[in-house]
Amino acid sequence: MSSRHIAAAFACALAWAAAFGQSASAPYHREPQPAARAASASSDSNQVRFSGEVIGGNPFERDIGHDLLFRLVPLGGDEAGGWVIEIVPKEQPADDAVEFSGIATPPYHFYNDRYLAGAYGYSVKEAVAMTQRQFNFVLSVGDRRMAEDVVNAALYPSAASDQEKQRIASEAERVRLGHGVLRILRSRVTLGKEGQPDAIAWLKFEVALNFSSALTLQAVLAPKPPSSR
Repeated sequence: MSSRHIAAAFACALAWAAAFGQSASAPYHREPQPAARAASASSDSNQVRFSGEVIGGNPFERDIGHDLLFRLVPLGGDEAGGWVIEIVPKEQPADDAVEFSGIATPPYHFYNDRYLAGAYGYSVKEAVAMTQRQFNFVLSVGDRRMAEDVVNAALYPSAASDQEKQRIASEAERVRLGHGVLRILRSRVTLGKEGQPDAIAWLKFEVALNFSSALTLQAVLAPKPPSSR
């Protein structure tokens, strides 16, 4: 992974230490699935695996059980040429739609492993060259709201009292996360013509999801230093 990616992740970790010591308009295509694989995706298994293919400009959706959906959402505008990974509840809250992976996968406001696209200064060729992508996700709407509180406090530290910092740190420890790995198996890039950007025309991929990873939001935001042994 490039030095830009590593530097962004390090910056996010520093922000935490200092503080505490788009959806596509096209309809989602659901892949036809053999009965046995469809059952495994909609069960409450803590380990879910599947593979898929997606064509440029089209979204992808898969039922992963636990009342959640895995999506690849096409990006447009300045962030064109690919997709972003999303984990969303099957039933969205009435007051506001939520997404579960963005809040749990740093670095924030930079390119991260959720982007299978040309974005934040990365080309589509660089994007497909990073064939293994890792991401995290919260498991409920309640945890999503708690995680937002924690991340905002970490990224935008203020004159919070020691008691407030302790409360936020405690919430970070309570927010447990699922973990996912997406591997790009094959890809095809279309070169842009007449001023148009390059684009990812096609991806074949596999996904492994772990709903009992033992990760917490605190561990993700403030990872322990590597052992000296």
